[in-house]
Amino acid sequence: MAAAPGGASWLDPIREDLDTIEGLLTDAVASQVRQVYSISEHVLLAGGKRLRPALVALATRCLKPDASTEAMARVAASVELVHMATLVHDDVVDSSAVRRGKATANAVFGNGMAVIVGDYLLARSMHLLSEDFDRRILRAVSAVTIEMSEGEVMEILATGDTQLTEDAHLEIIRKKTAVFLEGCCRCGAILADAGEAEEDALAHYGSHMGIAFQLADDLLDYLGDPAITGKPVGSDLREGRATLPFILALENAPPDIRERLLAAFGNPALTDADVTALVRLMERLQVFGRARTAARMHADRAVDAVSLLPPSPYRASLAELAEYCVSRER
Repeated sequence: MAAAPGGASWLDPIREDLDTIEGLLTDAVASQVRQVYSISEHVLLAGGKRLRPALVALATRCLKPDASTEAMARVAASVELVHMATLVHDDVVDSSAVRRGKATANAVFGNGMAVIVGDYLLARSMHLLSEDFDRRILRAVSAVTIEMSEGEVMEILATGDTQLTEDAHLEIIRKKTAVFLEGCCRCGAILADAGEAEEDALAHYGSHMGIAFQLADDLLDYLGDPAITGKPVGSDLREGRATLPFILALENAPPDIRERLLAAFGNPALTDADVTALVRLMERLQVFGRARTAARMHADRAVDAVSLLPPSPYRASLAELAEYCVSRER
């Protein structure tokens, strides 16, 4: 079973689907080249929430409960392979040694090998999608991959930028995260032969849920427990990534606190004690509450988007998932 949030009730209606998807993923990372297989398996076994394939399954069954498991699982496995590939490449770009509390592929096997295997995973994804699917699905996944790549470049260019606006940050989030989740939901709608209104409803759900998910993730970087999140607190601050809490803090801080925030931004030498002190200052500015309110607003919009769809356990799971996104601890 995938390492999605253990025991999460929103997964209950699709547990069997996720098992099938996991089997396809295991098959997809296989290679006769031992090193390729070793690295791919390392990435797969690192786990993850399997959020993207879960969205494909829930969106499909929300509209067509008896949809073909085989077809849906292939699309769901494909989008997860795209996600795995982007994580491998991200870790190389960021020189990350740990993800989810485990060594990254580049830390274990080297940057060169990791980049090539990331390419391999992306190619395996496209190969899965080449098997008799509606061209709209291939176009949707391709479009998602294009926009995510653009979002990654935008994020790199914004690194170290203390003038980044909230609107510019949200556009990066939209491209990096929300577009992908929107695409997963759109693929599910296509698999279910949805009408335009139903497809748009699920796409809007995915987009708003993606923004909520990333805003909550940015909060965890300041407020999360490293033992649970698998990464140290303050990584974005040390790396010079202006997320919503930092942007709001700069906008509202008096000159002395603003000066401290600017001095800390992009400073890899910050200690955990330094970060803790800055977090307390930011708490006084109430920026974390405002950022969480923004995340919840998008989660609520996601739920509203699918409220027009027929009631079902799958629609209920989508609503529970939106709540999970803003209340999760990892």
